[in-house]
Amino acid sequence: FRLVSTTGEEDQIWVGDYREDKRQILNLFNRLTRQVADEVMIELTPEEERLLSISKTVDREAYDAYLKSSYLLDDGSKESLYEVLVYLKCAVEKDPDWAPLYSGLTIVWLSISQMGHEPPEITGPKIFANRNKALELDPDLADIHHADAMIAYLREWNWEKSEKEFLKAIAINPNNAGSRVLYAQLLGILQRPGEALTQGQLAIELDPLNLLVQVLYGGVLMEIGDFETALAYGEKVTAVDPGHLAANSLIVAAAFGCGDYNKVMEAAKYAFAKKVDFKEVERIYGETGFVAAQEEILRQKEVLAQKGYVPAVGMAVRYMMVDQPDKAMEWLEKGFEVREQGMPYIATHGFLCEPLFDNPRFIEIIQKMNLPLPNN
Repeated sequence: FRLVSTTGEEDQIWVGDYREDKRQILNLFNRLTRQVADEVMIELTPEEERLLSISKTVDREAYDAYLKSSYLLDDGSKESLYEVLVYLKCAVEKDPDWAPLYSGLTIVWLSISQMGHEPPEITGPKIFANRNKALELDPDLADIHHADAMIAYLREWNWEKSEKEFLKAIAINPNNAGSRVLYAQLLGILQRPGEALTQGQLAIELDPLNLLVQVLYGGVLMEIGDFETALAYGEKVTAVDPGHLAANSLIVAAAFGCGDYNKVMEAAKYAFAKKVDFKEVERIYGETGFVAAQEEILRQKEVLAQKGYVPAVGMAVRYMMVDQPDKAMEWLEKGFEVREQGMPYIATHGFLCEPLFDNPRFIEIIQKMNLPLPNN
């Protein structure tokens, strides 16, 4: 390990060579943190000293599986997220008392629900069971507070609790870009755009190559109505990974906001390919145009909705794209009834619901959710 100065010339401040059993990796991280703090003369708080003094070991195979699961989490596809579940469940078998595995499972089930892969009644019990187990094992873990913050705003619609939990997570680990960018999304939901941008930009600075952080920051930009920059972030990700589901979903909405229907259709090919007959959609787009193509997507999804779960908020957004606000409201009311995770975002610019902002039915939902009314 090397510690270097990044101001002026790159001067080496400290170097250390460590050979540790992988089971001691967490204790090594704590020891390194103390040594770095000493070298740069940072005084640790009593709480930081307490956390760093806690000795923890982890099973080697469980740790490897945990790292692999983290790598697969970012694109949001059903296949990737279920592969993450496999890794984490295998890790739990190896080390059932390691709290990060359960906070990881909590985040994965939240992601599965957020991406519309499973309905809330399936994901909800798994989210809370894993969250409770993680909290039981290690209440000081930053990831637990991160997960609690996500649960509070995505499932419980408890905005005050969510902000407190995000701030706890950031206080424990201020370099966690994921916590900062999701906190930024919460701030956008709460109509605090300046603070949202500050936290989102910090997240990008902390982890500029993380594809998921870039997509989530694109979501922050969508919330405040900066479709052009959001589109650029989505395209930056798809330049690296063309099939990135979350990035293509971002591009669909951002490109629509920019009026670039060709880009909407190109991204939709990846975002909806496994859910609709996209060749038929493309044929209609070529012959009749954008609105007719979107109506075909909606027709196919309405058929799917008769057989199983289709995310309500996504349907509402599609109906707004074809200027059918009454149908959009019907789906938003369905989303409200099942507490769908996309609902907290509907009063931001990113979900294309601006024409509904003065609709009494829409306002009633926003008030029931205790959200601030959007600034037109």
